[in-house]
Amino acid sequence: MTATTALLARPNAVLQALAQQSPVFLAVVVPPCFVAFATGEHALGLSFVAQIAALVVLMIYHRNSDFPDDLRQIEALVTFALIFLAASLLVMPPFVTLGMTPLHALFEAVSGITSTGLSVAEDTENWPVAGHLLRGWIQWCGGFAIAFAGLAIFAGSPGASLAIGGSSFAERDNNVSLRAQARLVLRVYAALSLLAVIACLLVLPNWWEAVSVALSAVSTGGFTPRGDSLSSYSPLAQGVVLGICVLAAVSLMAYVQIPRDGLRGALAKSHLRATLGLMVGATLLFAAIDYGLNRSDAGEIYRGALNFLSAFTTAGFSTNEVSSHVGLLPLILVAMFIGADIGSTGGGIKVGRLVIMMQIVRLSFVRLSVPPSAVTYLRDGGERVAADRVIAVGTLIALYLVAQMIGWVVFLASGAPALPALFEVTSALSTVGLSQGLTGPDTAAHLKGTLIVLMLLGRLEFIALIMLFLPGTWWKRS
Repeated sequence: MTATTALLARPNAVLQALAQQSPVFLAVVVPPCFVAFATGEHALGLSFVAQIAALVVLMIYHRNSDFPDDLRQIEALVTFALIFLAASLLVMPPFVTLGMTPLHALFEAVSGITSTGLSVAEDTENWPVAGHLLRGWIQWCGGFAIAFAGLAIFAGSPGASLAIGGSSFAERDNNVSLRAQARLVLRVYAALSLLAVIACLLVLPNWWEAVSVALSAVSTGGFTPRGDSLSSYSPLAQGVVLGICVLAAVSLMAYVQIPRDGLRGALAKSHLRATLGLMVGATLLFAAIDYGLNRSDAGEIYRGALNFLSAFTTAGFSTNEVSSHVGLLPLILVAMFIGADIGSTGGGIKVGRLVIMMQIVRLSFVRLSVPPSAVTYLRDGGERVAADRVIAVGTLIALYLVAQMIGWVVFLASGAPALPALFEVTSALSTVGLSQGLTGPDTAAHLKGTLIVLMLLGRLEFIALIMLFLPGTWWKRS
């Protein structure tokens, strides 16, 4: 077998690995189906039945099949991409039942599964309770739960190493196995979700709004039952929801490390200090500039700061119109670009990668001031950073910028204003969900398609989705 052949993805192996994820897909569609029937929304419940039946048959058929023990890394990557695509398609029919066109249903499904929160839905306040809980649930699944299927793929085969530049779904901890780490972080996500639901029950007006918003907040998703996002909720409720988003925007592995290694050890091993420091410092700076430029009152500064924090955590909730922050949109753009930390539920290029890039800059200056014979290393969290990781981080940031530029050009060519167009593209690519008003039911079909692709690219961190559609992934070049 040649080296080139060894790198090809085998369709049968990919399909077998994907079929093993049937229980994960059932976890996405069964709970909202149950809620729909329990609340008397039988048509909505029936829209899940065909998918559930097909998944049950698939699971039974493969019940005695083993996970491919020779799965290649390229196969693991494309399988991971297919999980998100398949999950999006599985939840399309319910959105059609709620009155959306197929394109709008696909957009809403992808926005939910990628935990983005951009929406083209109309008149959502008249949706049934089950419809709102559906949106919250798929964001919760997409925020981190589905990613554990991907983690299981990499852990399930020694031939598929987790080497994709600091995965969005797990920051590797060498103290535990990949499977053990998956279980630990899943428990953290479940505990954080329970805390979010309890907190929202205390400050939101009814149970189903509380559950829906909590699921979106802990996944930094951004869907809410109300058309004005968080604007019509109390200031206390707005603060609680954004507080949950901050908790979810740090690496979930940090919550495992704190009781195990102590706060000092967790701070040394993670980017917890950098993430919280950046968010707090940048939010205070935003509030100060807001006051200096606009002479806003305390209430406006509070709502503006929450909007900025929503952008930084990539949650996408809004407490007022984003366009009302006169002169501050560039700061919000930078916040969306950076995003949350590696191993969190948020998007963006991630704080951990920004830290590495800053360390590269620092090291470049250090090497100018030391003797040529001096040995200097790039370090992160006290550990030496491997060259492969530096290459992966640089590749991801480069791909982000290229995708951002292409998406921006598409919007500009369609007549969109420059700054709002860049804002919309960045919001989709960083899976934020904030909008300058360019995303909605009347948005041109090709722009909706562009945003769908950008949301998937951002959530899958480019490599997996690109590899899925590269011809060289599947057959040898002649």
